[in-house]
Amino acid sequence: MWSHLFDTLCLILALAVLAGFCFRCYARSDDRRVLIYKLAASLGLALIMLLLLFVGRRNPKLLLLFIIPFVVLSFIWLPNLVEIILSPLTNAFDGGSDEVEAKPFYFIAAAKRIKGLHQEAIAEVRKQLEKFPGDVPGAMLLAAIQAEDLHDLPAAQATINELLEQPELTPQETATALHTLADWQLQQGRDAAAARVSLERIALTLPDSQFSHAAEQRIANLDGVVATREFRENVKFEVRPREHDIGLRQNPPSEPAIFDADLMATQYVNQLEKHPADTGTREKLAVLYAEHFRRLDLATEQLEQLIAVPDETPKHVARWLNLLATLHVGIANDEAGARKALLRVVEKFPKSAHAEVATLRLANLRNELKSGAVTPIKALGAYEKDVGLKKPAG
Repeated sequence: MWSHLFDTLCLILALAVLAGFCFRCYARSDDRRVLIYKLAASLGLALIMLLLLFVGRRNPKLLLLFIIPFVVLSFIWLPNLVEIILSPLTNAFDGGSDEVEAKPFYFIAAAKRIKGLHQEAIAEVRKQLEKFPGDVPGAMLLAAIQAEDLHDLPAAQATINELLEQPELTPQETATALHTLADWQLQQGRDAAAARVSLERIALTLPDSQFSHAAEQRIANLDGVVATREFRENVKFEVRPREHDIGLRQNPPSEPAIFDADLMATQYVNQLEKHPADTGTREKLAVLYAEHFRRLDLATEQLEQLIAVPDETPKHVARWLNLLATLHVGIANDEAGARKALLRVVEKFPKSAHAEVATLRLANLRNELKSGAVTPIKALGAYEKDVGLKKPAG
């Protein structure tokens, strides 16, 4: 009984190895029809070998006939066996039999675009998009040619809108496409309202994310960008005649303009009332409160609002905490407040570059306080004036 059980297990193991070998050969074969013929012949030879194996127990002389089908079977599968054994070595030279992933190529379109053949470049891009519909780089290249080369902003906008309808589009790709469209609307179309709509689409499509936060920042500074562009377009440079006798002039030079901190604070507050998410203006207001009004409490309030902004980058949060520590050192000479702000950087971003910088600054905080301290003015006493210019008596 144990002998028959052992023979059965060996037979099952041999059949499993043979089945795996045949499946791998079938998967790697270029001519699967020939492989099917080999499998059919191998099955017949295997049955003959099993029959001889069982009959040979009674008549051992018949076991010599077992060699004939074994040799034939070896010749049938020897090429496939050699290919499998040597495949790791040959793959290093010919790349193996793995199929190359098909990808779109836009180098022909890019070359035609450089030559100024914009319509031909668009045709090449569309050929690739027919094979790979929804390809983001191809759609963006098509929109760029339409907007930047052909100055056809409506066509570029239609291409972007068609791309945004793709369901598998990532948030990063969506935000990049809409930011690029807003740039074209500002630069090519001079349409700030359309750019604002494109940026608002990011906030609506991706709410409560870093992409919507970045879009809100651009919306807050959009009026300033438009005003700067209009100023640069309308400014006129005039060459004035050269002034003579500057050194002999009796009139004193004009005094420099006085910085109006109250007016600047009012402008910052009005900007934040319109755009509460404008982090740049809020940071400037905090510095203004601290340095000009000496109100560290108001500056801390503004910086705490910045630190609490959701989905803000660690770089910005660490910079605001470091700024808070700097104000505690420079304005109030408060070591405890500065140390507390720096420890928050270490707690928020452990095992990061920001934490390492904060730790280093904590170690040198006392030296920073000493260097920022105001040196008291010492009275040197009363002395006679013009001692060196006095003539000797007599």
